[in-house]
Amino acid sequence: MSSPYSPPPPLGPSWNSWGERLNAWLSLTKDKLRYLTSGESAAEDGVMVWTRDNGHAAVSLNGKYEPLSYGHNCRAQIYTTATHSAASSSTAYAITWENTVYSEDIEVDDTVTSRINFARAGTYQIDFSCELISSNSSTKSIYIWPRINGVDIPFSTIVTSINTNGTRLVTSRSGIFNVTAGDYLEAMFAVTDTAMIIQGSAATAFAPASPSATMSVTQLR
Repeated sequence: MSSPYSPPPPLGPSWNSWGERLNAWLSLTKDKLRYLTSGESAAEDGVMVWTRDNGHAAVSLNGKYEPLSYGHNCRAQIYTTATHSAASSSTAYAITWENTVYSEDIEVDDTVTSRINFARAGTYQIDFSCELISSNSSTKSIYIWPRINGVDIPFSTIVTSINTNGTRLVTSRSGIFNVTAGDYLEAMFAVTDTAMIIQGSAATAFAPASPSATMSVTQLR
């Protein structure tokens, strides 16, 4: 008796019958991994494919192909030490980025440094934070929100207010975004009073300097 883990021996009344048994064994024991074609439906659960757009293996489940969370995951950690101030109130400005801690298929644009470019499609978690300071004692607010390809993301704005002179405050938020290859992300801000600025802290004898803003990007799938 042949083992289910080895191909059937070339025995039987004809080559056709052996070929049918060999084909059946291959169908049961060999992976079905192949390239996913455009518009292909996932009619059968448990079929593995390779997706070109995000460089991931994916498996069919409940009528669609779900990327597997292993293999080539894109990620980046960037920050800026520049002071970001608004020339006018109630006007949108983009935060620029000058420093990259690490990156994998996510990069700051060489020409427009407010843009963070995505080389691969996928679902990403984005963690943003910035350090604020006020230079007068009036109540003032800053609005911070993301744009993808120049389009504001609905219901994504952070609003933070300060009403004392010299007060520092860190504001942050995380979000999950779907992007396609070639998309770019920007962090926008606007203030109600130009005395509100985004500025890091200088180093001290007991602590290193802080950036004015940071962004971490991690591909989820």
